[in-house]
Amino acid sequence: MSSNPSSRLSLKSVHKYSWVSLLVCWLIWILNAYDREIILRLGPTISETFNLSAEAWGGIASVVMLALAVMAIPGSAMSDKYGSGWKRARFQVPLVIGYAALSFISGFKFISHNIAAFVALRVGVNLGAGWAEPVGVSNTAEWWPKERRGFALGAHHTGYPIGSLLSGLLAAVVISVFGPENWSYALFLALFIAIPLMLFWGKYSTPDKIETLYADIKAKGLTPPELADPQVARPKGLLKKTLRVRSIPLTAGTTMFTQIVYMGINTVLPAYLFNVVGLSLAESAGLSVVFAVTGILGQIIWPTLSDIIGRKITIVICGVWMAASVATFYFATTSLLVVIIQLAFGLVANAVWPIYYAAASDAAPEGATSTANGIVTTAMFIGGGIAPVLMGQLIALGGGWEERAGYVLCFLVMAGLALLGVVLQLFARSDSGTSHQKTQEPAAP
Repeated sequence: MSSNPSSRLSLKSVHKYSWVSLLVCWLIWILNAYDREIILRLGPTISETFNLSAEAWGGIASVVMLALAVMAIPGSAMSDKYGSGWKRARFQVPLVIGYAALSFISGFKFISHNIAAFVALRVGVNLGAGWAEPVGVSNTAEWWPKERRGFALGAHHTGYPIGSLLSGLLAAVVISVFGPENWSYALFLALFIAIPLMLFWGKYSTPDKIETLYADIKAKGLTPPELADPQVARPKGLLKKTLRVRSIPLTAGTTMFTQIVYMGINTVLPAYLFNVVGLSLAESAGLSVVFAVTGILGQIIWPTLSDIIGRKITIVICGVWMAASVATFYFATTSLLVVIIQLAFGLVANAVWPIYYAAASDAAPEGATSTANGIVTTAMFIGGGIAPVLMGQLIALGGGWEERAGYVLCFLVMAGLALLGVVLQLFARSDSGTSHQKTQEPAAP
């Protein structure tokens, strides 16, 4: 057993089962991101199809996005109850295939061009996608040693900007090739990938692999995740106990504010590019996801750094960076400036989520990893539900879709919310950086 911290943290020490699980969970996360963000990429096109005002589209998008929050905590608790480790992977299989199937059905024109039926199905998609997020995050954490949790969740979350990028690119291709009236064809993709992927994952996840993996982690002087004993009943009041760990609700609050910023940009940019910068519908969809390029890089750098300097200080740095870059959209009056500012914003835009989850996983009481992640996820999705309606109201306040003033107001409000998230972190406990030992925090007063 090496006493050298750098060797203890080396990725060369990680077992192949961890890498395979990371690859599968990463692909699942790409599908999740794609299914969630595709309607935001199509926002201007959908608004044109149904002649929706900024307030109306904001309200519809808000309902769909708030659905993400509904099952995060109860679904996480069900996941914990079903079992951790290899069992949690089996739990994912019908969940992912189910919401991908609903997304596929929503792509048919007789449904997508009936706004009530379309919204109802997209709510169903997001109920499943929101449920699947903390389950997938917990699953990733449970196949990796604690010392590499930040890296693992960061690498896992690079799937989100990739899924977001794909949503913009495919939306642009569909609109260009098939015409704006056939925008719903972009909703067919995920199911064709989800079925073979999840069938493989269900077969691959076995108790023998988890036992072999954890024995290997211990033999290399690393710390295996804590799995709940399936023979022991899940203790009552675990949600309340988890909420009393001070850093978890504070991190959830930061997550909510950050998500308003992230989803606000996703809501505003396609419309801003179409109505103010003057791009076509296809160009607006494609150019609105440029930040995903640097988002992939940021999700490796910042979560890995959080393993070294600590979660709290990393979250603070990223929050200040996010506020500054979002405020800079005030100057985004040309396509080139939009691209440059997006690239700067992207370095932190996606990076924060795995750090939030790592912080929650680090602080979670025994047997409550998914519950802690579910709290963070719920706060995130509440923020995601607030964002579209808030942005719609701000755009309307500034004069409507075609007036720049409303978009500028959106950018400034989002910058302020990012800073509010930083303020919350000032009251959270600092983690121990490289020690990675879970400590019991005092209950919130």
